[in-house]
Amino acid sequence: MNGKTIGELETLAANGNVDAIQELGLRYYKGIGVGINYGKAKQCFEKAGQAGCKVSNYYLGLMYYNGKGMPTNHVKAKEYFEKSDKDNNVFSTYYLGKIYYWGDGVEKNEEKANEYKAKVLGKPFFANQKAGTKEFYSVQDIEAASLNYAKAIEQKVKNDFKSLYGNNNTDINT
Repeated sequence: MNGKTIGELETLAANGNVDAIQELGLRYYKGIGVGINYGKAKQCFEKAGQAGCKVSNYYLGLMYYNGKGMPTNHVKAKEYFEKSDKDNNVFSTYYLGKIYYWGDGVEKNEEKANEYKAKVLGKPFFANQKAGTKEFYSVQDIEAASLNYAKAIEQKVKNDFKSLYGNNNTDINT
């Protein structure tokens, strides 16, 4: 889908192509080839998620967590991150740990944060990683899964517990 124009993606999306819908969401979210439009991004992610695109729940969680196009809502973010975590999305697992570590919309719970930390640290970062592909933790279509990006994330999670969740305003993937 990367080589497609916005117009081509919109045509594919109108015909029900879930990958095109997800890609449109990413482009509106990041402003790639179009102006940033969080409302359209959210609509695309919701539609793609309802059609079974697993990574959409992560992006919806990220939008609620960071207040992108809507008020920040950590409770709603947690719901989407939990759905995505069930699909083995390590970034959602990271944010769940961060939510419990900082008490973002939930009662602060370092034990629960520790469970998520262990889950993140237990991921085989390079098991499915091939340079130039988008395969990452057996989740297809996760954006920016280059070897350098994976190495940066791996380094981040190798830090001590407090550093794993950074300060409360630090994001690993915006």
